[in-house]
Amino acid sequence: MSAYQNFLDFFTMYNRERLDGLNETYFAPMTAEERGKAFDHLLEMTRPGGSDESVKGLFLADAERAVPVVRELLEQGVLNDDAALAAAWELYRRQPDPALIEVFLRLMSSTDRTLRSRAAFYVPADESNEALLEALRGMIRTETETLPLVNATNKLLECYGITEDSLPEAQYLRLYRGLRSDDLKTKEATFKDLDRLFGLDA
Repeated sequence: MSAYQNFLDFFTMYNRERLDGLNETYFAPMTAEERGKAFDHLLEMTRPGGSDESVKGLFLADAERAVPVVRELLEQGVLNDDAALAAAWELYRRQPDPALIEVFLRLMSSTDRTLRSRAAFYVPADESNEALLEALRGMIRTETETLPLVNATNKLLECYGITEDSLPEAQYLRLYRGLRSDDLKTKEATFKDLDRLFGLDA
Protein backbone atom coordinates (compact mmCIF):
# COMPACT_ATOMS: atom_id res chain seq x y z
CA MET A 1 0.00 0.00 0.00
CA SER A 2 1.30 3.44 -0.91
CA ALA A 3 1.73 6.12 1.74
CA TYR A 4 -0.88 8.22 -0.07
CA GLN A 5 -3.43 5.39 -0.02
CA ASN A 6 -2.74 4.91 3.68
CA PHE A 7 -3.52 8.61 4.12
CA LEU A 8 -6.79 8.27 2.19
CA ASP A 9 -7.76 5.20 4.22
CA PHE A 10 -7.42 7.26 7.40
CA PHE A 11 -10.63 9.09 6.54
CA THR A 12 -12.65 5.85 6.45
CA MET A 13 -11.52 4.75 9.93
CA TYR A 14 -13.73 4.77 13.01
CA ASN A 15 -11.21 3.44 15.51
CA ARG A 16 -8.74 4.82 18.05
CA GLU A 17 -6.29 5.77 15.30
CA ARG A 18 -8.90 8.09 13.77
CA LEU A 19 -9.62 9.60 17.18
CA ASP A 20 -5.91 10.27 17.62
CA GLY A 21 -5.95 12.28 14.40
CA LEU A 22 -3.56 12.87 11.55
CA ASN A 23 0.11 13.13 12.44
CA GLU A 24 3.48 13.30 10.74
CA THR A 25 3.70 9.50 10.42
CA TYR A 26 1.16 9.65 7.60
CA PHE A 27 3.20 12.19 5.65
CA ALA A 28 6.82 11.23 6.38
CA PRO A 29 6.85 8.22 3.99
CA MET A 30 5.25 10.17 1.13
CA THR A 31 7.03 11.30 -1.97
CA ALA A 32 6.88 15.00 -2.83
CA GLU A 33 4.20 14.21 -5.41
CA GLU A 34 2.12 12.31 -2.85
CA ARG A 35 2.41 15.15 -0.36
CA GLY A 36 1.14 17.51 -3.01
CA LYS A 37 -1.84 15.24 -3.69
CA ALA A 38 -2.53 14.93 0.04
CA PHE A 39 -2.42 18.71 0.39
CA ASP A 40 -4.87 19.14 -2.49
CA HIS A 41 -7.19 16.53 -0.98
CA LEU A 42 -7.15 18.29 2.40
CA LEU A 43 -7.67 21.66 0.76
CA GLU A 44 -10.81 20.36 -0.96
CA MET A 45 -12.04 19.24 2.47
CA THR A 46 -11.22 22.63 3.97
CA ARG A 47 -12.60 25.06 1.37
CA PRO A 48 -16.29 24.44 2.23
CA GLY A 49 -15.63 25.03 5.95
CA GLY A 50 -13.18 22.36 6.98
CA SER A 51 -12.40 21.02 10.41
CA ASP A 52 -9.65 21.08 13.00
CA GLU A 53 -8.34 17.89 11.40
CA SER A 54 -8.25 19.15 7.81
CA VAL A 55 -6.53 22.41 8.72
CA LYS A 56 -3.88 20.71 10.82
CA GLY A 57 -3.40 18.21 8.01
CA LEU A 58 -2.62 21.01 5.55
CA PHE A 59 0.22 22.21 7.78
CA LEU A 60 1.52 18.67 8.20
CA ALA A 61 1.48 18.12 4.45
CA ASP A 62 3.18 21.40 3.50
CA ALA A 63 3.34 24.17 6.10
CA GLU A 64 4.91 26.71 3.74
CA ARG A 65 2.15 26.25 1.20
CA ALA A 66 -0.52 26.14 3.89
CA VAL A 67 0.20 29.54 5.45
CA PRO A 68 -1.10 31.83 2.67
CA VAL A 69 -3.95 29.49 1.69
CA VAL A 70 -5.27 29.03 5.22
CA ARG A 71 -4.86 32.72 6.04
CA GLU A 72 -6.98 33.59 3.01
CA LEU A 73 -9.71 31.12 3.99
CA LEU A 74 -9.70 32.47 7.53
CA GLU A 75 -9.92 36.07 6.35
CA GLN A 76 -12.76 35.17 3.99
CA GLY A 77 -14.73 33.84 6.96
CA VAL A 78 -15.54 30.52 5.29
CA LEU A 79 -14.03 28.22 7.93
CA ASN A 80 -16.13 26.43 10.51
CA ASP A 81 -15.38 27.46 14.07
CA ASP A 82 -13.17 24.48 14.92
CA ALA A 83 -11.27 24.96 11.65
CA ALA A 84 -10.91 28.71 12.33
CA LEU A 85 -9.46 27.98 15.75
CA ALA A 86 -6.94 25.52 14.31
CA ALA A 87 -6.08 28.03 11.57
CA ALA A 88 -5.46 30.85 14.04
CA TRP A 89 -3.26 28.60 16.16
CA GLU A 90 -1.22 27.19 13.28
CA LEU A 91 -0.77 30.63 11.68
CA TYR A 92 0.17 32.34 14.95
CA ARG A 93 2.79 29.68 15.70
CA ARG A 94 4.56 30.51 12.45
CA GLN A 95 3.83 34.21 11.99
CA PRO A 96 2.70 35.80 15.27
CA ASP A 97 0.04 38.36 14.41
CA PRO A 98 -1.98 40.13 17.14
CA ALA A 99 -4.96 40.28 14.75
CA LEU A 100 -5.32 36.50 15.05
CA ILE A 101 -6.16 36.88 18.75
CA GLU A 102 -9.64 38.05 17.70
CA VAL A 103 -10.42 34.51 16.54
CA PHE A 104 -9.62 33.10 19.98
CA LEU A 105 -11.57 35.85 21.75
CA ARG A 106 -14.66 35.20 19.64
CA LEU A 107 -14.59 31.47 20.30
CA MET A 108 -14.00 31.93 24.03
CA SER A 109 -17.65 33.02 24.17
CA SER A 110 -18.96 30.23 21.91
CA THR A 111 -22.07 28.31 22.97
CA ASP A 112 -20.00 25.14 22.40
CA ARG A 113 -18.13 24.30 25.61
CA THR A 114 -15.45 22.36 23.72
CA LEU A 115 -14.67 25.39 21.57
CA ARG A 116 -14.62 27.68 24.62
CA SER A 117 -12.26 25.31 26.34
CA ARG A 118 -9.92 24.93 23.36
CA ALA A 119 -9.92 28.66 22.63
CA ALA A 120 -8.88 29.45 26.21
CA PHE A 121 -6.24 26.71 26.11
CA TYR A 122 -4.66 27.74 22.79
CA VAL A 123 -4.89 31.54 22.89
CA PRO A 124 -1.30 32.86 22.99
CA ALA A 125 -0.46 34.30 26.40
CA ASP A 126 2.27 36.48 24.92
CA GLU A 127 -0.47 38.74 23.51
CA SER A 128 -1.69 39.68 26.98
CA ASN A 129 -3.59 42.81 26.00
CA GLU A 130 -6.57 44.11 27.93
CA ALA A 131 -9.08 42.50 25.56
CA LEU A 132 -7.60 39.05 26.24
CA LEU A 133 -7.33 39.61 29.98
CA GLU A 134 -10.93 40.79 30.16
CA ALA A 135 -12.17 37.85 28.07
CA LEU A 136 -10.43 35.44 30.44
CA ARG A 137 -11.81 37.26 33.48
CA GLY A 138 -15.25 37.08 31.90
CA MET A 139 -14.97 33.32 31.49
CA ILE A 140 -13.75 32.93 35.06
CA ARG A 141 -16.69 35.00 36.32
CA THR A 142 -19.40 33.16 34.39
CA GLU A 143 -18.19 29.76 33.17
CA THR A 144 -20.12 26.80 34.62
CA GLU A 145 -18.29 23.97 32.83
CA THR A 146 -15.17 22.64 34.53
CA LEU A 147 -12.68 22.28 31.67
CA PRO A 148 -13.27 25.72 30.08
CA LEU A 149 -12.99 27.25 33.55
CA VAL A 150 -9.75 25.40 34.32
CA ASN A 151 -8.25 26.44 30.98
CA ALA A 152 -9.29 30.07 31.42
CA THR A 153 -7.83 30.11 34.94
CA ASN A 154 -4.53 28.59 33.84
CA LYS A 155 -4.28 30.94 30.86
CA LEU A 156 -4.95 34.05 32.95
CA LEU A 157 -2.18 33.04 35.32
CA GLU A 158 0.08 32.34 32.34
CA CYS A 159 -0.64 35.85 31.02
CA TYR A 160 0.80 37.17 34.28
CA GLY A 161 3.83 34.88 33.94
CA ILE A 162 2.64 32.63 36.75
CA THR A 163 3.13 28.87 36.83
CA GLU A 164 3.13 26.34 39.65
CA ASP A 165 6.92 26.53 39.67
CA SER A 166 7.26 30.33 39.54
CA LEU A 167 5.78 31.05 42.97
CA PRO A 168 5.88 29.53 46.43
CA GLU A 169 3.24 26.80 46.60
CA ALA A 170 1.09 28.61 49.15
CA GLN A 171 0.97 31.81 47.09
CA TYR A 172 0.21 29.95 43.88
CA LEU A 173 -2.59 27.97 45.51
CA ARG A 174 -4.09 31.11 47.04
CA LEU A 175 -4.28 32.77 43.64
CA TYR A 176 -5.51 29.66 41.83
CA ARG A 177 -8.17 28.89 44.42
CA GLY A 178 -9.20 32.53 44.47
CA LEU A 179 -9.89 32.40 40.74
CA ARG A 180 -11.73 29.09 41.09
CA SER A 181 -13.79 30.26 44.07
CA ASP A 182 -17.58 30.05 43.90
CA ASP A 183 -17.68 33.51 45.48
CA LEU A 184 -17.57 36.31 42.89
CA LYS A 185 -16.14 38.81 45.40
CA THR A 186 -13.21 36.47 46.00
CA LYS A 187 -12.59 36.22 42.27
CA GLU A 188 -12.68 40.00 41.86
CA ALA A 189 -10.27 40.44 44.76
CA THR A 190 -7.92 37.92 43.14
CA PHE A 191 -8.04 39.81 39.83
CA LYS A 192 -6.94 42.93 41.70
CA ASP A 193 -4.19 41.04 43.49
CA LEU A 194 -2.83 39.81 40.18
CA ASP A 195 -2.70 43.34 38.79
CA ARG A 196 -1.19 44.76 41.95
CA LEU A 197 1.43 42.06 42.48
CA PHE A 198 2.41 41.25 38.90
CA GLY A 199 2.35 44.62 37.25
CA LEU A 200 -0.29 44.39 34.55
CA ASP A 201 -2.72 47.22 34.21
CA ALA A 202 -6.29 46.50 35.22
